[in-house]
Amino acid sequence: MIVIDNIKIKEIPTLIVAEQDQLNHPLPTLIYFHGFTSAKEQDLAQAYLLAEKGYRVLLPDSMHHGNRQTISDPNRIQLDFWNIVLQNLDDLQQLYLYLKEHDLLLEDRIGIAGTSMGGITVAAALTQFEWIKTAGLMMGSAKISDMAVYLLKGIEQQGIEIPMTKEQIDDQLQSLKAIDLSHQLEKLNHRPIFLWHGENDHVVPFEHSVSFVEALKNAHYPEDRYQYITEPNRDHKVSLEAKLALRDWLLEHL
Repeated sequence: MIVIDNIKIKEIPTLIVAEQDQLNHPLPTLIYFHGFTSAKEQDLAQAYLLAEKGYRVLLPDSMHHGNRQTISDPNRIQLDFWNIVLQNLDDLQQLYLYLKEHDLLLEDRIGIAGTSMGGITVAAALTQFEWIKTAGLMMGSAKISDMAVYLLKGIEQQGIEIPMTKEQIDDQLQSLKAIDLSHQLEKLNHRPIFLWHGENDHVVPFEHSVSFVEALKNAHYPEDRYQYITEPNRDHKVSLEAKLALRDWLLEHL
């Protein structure tokens, strides 16, 4: 029977999904990050698909989301987007250390995946953590710098006042280069990566995944180390077919 354990891991509200009799045993493990304005509970379907195959899945709440929501102003949260991503990276390291400390990883088989902002987090994490074995980006962007500029333009078009000087904005954009996977493909180190994107996505530009995959091809990234699936007429919403495809990829590579 699949169970959901609702706990705090180093102050991070987290759902752990696994077979009940395997909950405290070493298992191959996936950490899955939700999207912007979402919460950990909304990815339970993806977690179940993997847990029923004998895996453990951790679903953490991001800063300002779910059980960590301390402010309700969506504009304020939007302005904190990159701080949320950076906090996700810190949280990821803490979750990994927890799994290691409690001997919950089978042969260090650990992967990460995420939706939208969660997928952006995954791309950033691949520049920082060599222990990640495989990764899945569900309508996320690996082009961090380009995504930052895109979000800034969107904020300006909404008429939201940005409480930062031009110099502060430039400094933030400069700092994000350190986690921009699209300019550090060597950090992948031939790790297997799964990418899915709806072709009508106007929240995270579809073109970002197209050009990133083109960069992988130009860099002669091994064809058996990545899978790119697009879905016509699909907007910013992950389909069941995409969730099943990610599950199958992880069964093969995690």
